Amino acid sequence: MLYRTDPQLFQKYPGYVRGLVIVRRAINIESPIDEVQRMLLSAQQTIRQRADLETPPTQPSIAAWREAYRAFGAKPSEYPSSIEALVKRVRRGDDVPYINTLAAIGNSASLRYLVPIGGHAIDAMQADGELRLGFASGTEEFIPFSGGPIEHPVPGEVIFTYNTSTVLCRRWTWRQSEFSKLQRTTTAVVINVDGLPPVTQADVEMICTDLAMLTGMYCGGAPTEIKLLSADGLEVEI
Repeated sequence: MLYRTDPQLFQKYPGYVRGLVIVRRAINIESPIDEVQRMLLSAQQTIRQRADLETPPTQPSIAAWREAYRAFGAKPSEYPSSIEALVKRVRRGDDVPYINTLAAIGNSASLRYLVPIGGHAIDAMQADGELRLGFASGTEEFIPFSGGPIEHPVPGEVIFTYNTSTVLCRRWTWRQSEFSKLQRTTTAVVINVDGLPPVTQADVEMICTDLAMLTGMYCGGAPTEIKLLSADGLEVEI
């Protein structure tokens, strides 16, 4: 399966890097694994104690996403990036639930590193299909979590798609679709790790390495592979 990015994305957002952790033959249970649960709880506790997160939108790596959203016409106060929404949720005292092992690992890492991280099930996708990160035409279709009316992205919105027309994530990192959500039955996954300056490519690579180790350790020894998408490499095969 090809995974492509629009070159204009890197022209508009210099220094942007998307890391990929491809996981195969994962065992993704819903019952909490003690060590993963502790990681998730510890990450939340740290977020609540960090003085620099009293006002999350001013933290540099979160502020970078606010500026990126404004640049493609999305109001960050209405459509916060996934990391801003996650931090705000934790700061107001709401716990992040343990949905399944892959989701818990991703959420705990997102909180620890303050970057958007999203896992997408690729089990049901065709081997000759295509994943793409780029700008919306407005004709694409998005089905929210738990179903609901089909939505169409705003033209120019940054979206993640499968086979051009199926939106897997709206507004770059804002909201994931029902189509690719992680479930107990999920065995093949691509985990996206998004880095905008001040987050560097080296940071993204390090986070991907950590995620690959954790998924291998707690998802039944699942084999993993790490790849990068950047201005120097616009597409990869997964």
